Amino acid sequence: MVIAELFLIGSLLAGEKIYSDSVKSLYADASSAKAIGRLLPTNAVTVVQKSGERIKIAIRGYQNPDVKNVIYYSDSQRVIAAAFSKTANIETRLLEKGKGGKWDKVEVSVYTEEGGFGGGLEAMFEKAGQIYNENCSICHALPEPSHSKANQWPSLLQSMLSRTAIDKKDEWLVIQYLQKHSEDVK
Repeated sequence: MVIAELFLIGSLLAGEKIYSDSVKSLYADASSAKAIGRLLPTNAVTVVQKSGERIKIAIRGYQNPDVKNVIYYSDSQRVIAAAFSKTANIETRLLEKGKGGKWDKVEVSVYTEEGGFGGGLEAMFEKAGQIYNENCSICHALPEPSHSKANQWPSLLQSMLSRTAIDKKDEWLVIQYLQKHSEDVK
């Protein structure tokens, strides 16, 4: 455990991409008590700097010009990477203007709590797949994640969650797994 923590601290200092396996609160600055948004699991962030118990992170993704308070994982499906309150004053940096119906590629820098990150996306997907397999095959044949489109998975899973033993903290991990392995994102 200590070796893993030292490796993660080294990664944080190096500015490498890291991932959270749970929903993380986002803040406008290093000391604010009020969250302005949430980072969903399995989305890459880059550590910009450490400030006390918080880290400043850069989140890259796509922004629908009609929905300024959401950063998406891809440029046309509604696979959310981070969402902010409508009153949050976030500065997005345009990286590439979307063309032909594609959304703009953007970057936003915000703060979050330091803990709860890891470097292994595959391990997170493996955990989510196991949770999905163990819980969703009890009542019916288990559909492959590629069975549905990314935009369909959140409501499909939400409609059945009450009949599963999926822990509340793992719901978005499983949804992100299904969306990112869906028919149209894979």
